[in-house]
Amino acid sequence: MNFEQTVHYIENSMRFGCRPGLERTAKLLELLGDPHKKIKCVHVAGTNGKGSTTAIISNILKHGGYRVGTYTSPHLYKITERMVINGVQISEAHFVKYANLVIDKMKVMEEQNMEVPTQFEMLTAMAFLYFQEMKVDAAVIEVGLGGLYDATNVIDAILSVITSISYDHMDILGETIELIAAEKAGIIKRDATVVLYPQLYKEVDGVVEQVSKDMNAKLIKVSTEQVKPINFDITGQSFDYSYGDVELKALIVPLLGDHQIINSTVAVTAAIELSKLGYDIKEEHIREGLADVEWPCRLSVVNKEPLIIIDGAHNKDGVDALKAAIYKYLSHKKLILVLGMLGDKNYGYAVKELAPLAKQIITTEPISPRALKAEQMAEMARKHNKYVEAEADIIEAIKKAKKSADKDSVILICGSLYLAGSAYEYLTK
Repeated sequence: MNFEQTVHYIENSMRFGCRPGLERTAKLLELLGDPHKKIKCVHVAGTNGKGSTTAIISNILKHGGYRVGTYTSPHLYKITERMVINGVQISEAHFVKYANLVIDKMKVMEEQNMEVPTQFEMLTAMAFLYFQEMKVDAAVIEVGLGGLYDATNVIDAILSVITSISYDHMDILGETIELIAAEKAGIIKRDATVVLYPQLYKEVDGVVEQVSKDMNAKLIKVSTEQVKPINFDITGQSFDYSYGDVELKALIVPLLGDHQIINSTVAVTAAIELSKLGYDIKEEHIREGLADVEWPCRLSVVNKEPLIIIDGAHNKDGVDALKAAIYKYLSHKKLILVLGMLGDKNYGYAVKELAPLAKQIITTEPISPRALKAEQMAEMARKHNKYVEAEADIIEAIKKAKKSADKDSVILICGSLYLAGSAYEYLTK
């Protein structure tokens, strides 16, 4: 199979979705020679911010001179985004090679009447095999969903990181914040170290503290009191950060939003802890790793005239962070909102919070069978804003927004990572 055929097979012939349990992944990796046991891993879980935090940790390590694998999900518009070494996506040729190696072992499992791994489990095995054969010095692994029973949790991570935890995927992870937190805390390893983001819900702290105690793990709780914001504009922000006897002044990160300062401090704390585990990470590596980190579709500026920003917020905390960023960065602008969401997300909350802030709203649809219809979202938005129209096609919606924009406008495209990915590809390619 060539690259296109391989991707088509993965996307159309393999079982999609979440099936909790590590047995399938563990067996598949065993057949591949257990590559995950031959690499040192940092494991990152959370509801929001885990991708940004993963990207920053990886970038700091890269600036330290290390060969760093990074595994994230979902991808925005190309599946190779999920497996990266030092900022470079896996090549199409390598993707085909490792996909075929994994698929061959999956066929062995099927022949032996074993349960066949899901699409995500297959991609996870691919990433571990790729990173091991490329001889990475470290791999930073983002959890797909939850933590405890996520396919990535087959690793024995040298360091665990837990970002902001809130309500999402409740049909799988549980209806209460305590149950969700317990799933995320499932990545904590015995006698290892875990770095925890300052949580909105204090029940999360109690759960993580108990799991850390049970696992004899060293728990490091980052506090907002350790952070002092300095300046911000549409290109990024600066802040001071202190951790123990480490004082870091005027750190600069190009990611927008107050939450990204905290994500940055969590990543910096993780990097300092990695230095205690033998990685030679100096202050300049931290500064450089923050200063040129890239994490698309998270309050990303993709065009200056007119100003166009893309954000993938799709749950309550993400919407709250986006609303705060609108007030912080865009209060002087006329907001044109291009909004599309999946039907199984909390779209009612997003519309209620964001629609009143806009001068004009164009509702649209992510490319997904789970997409909420544009007209259905428009009907809801009209309860909060008079200037609403529906355009199902995302490209046409963006064109309409650009036609309406003037020098005082900002176009904000948001509501779903699926939507954000399509918009990002269109506007940057």
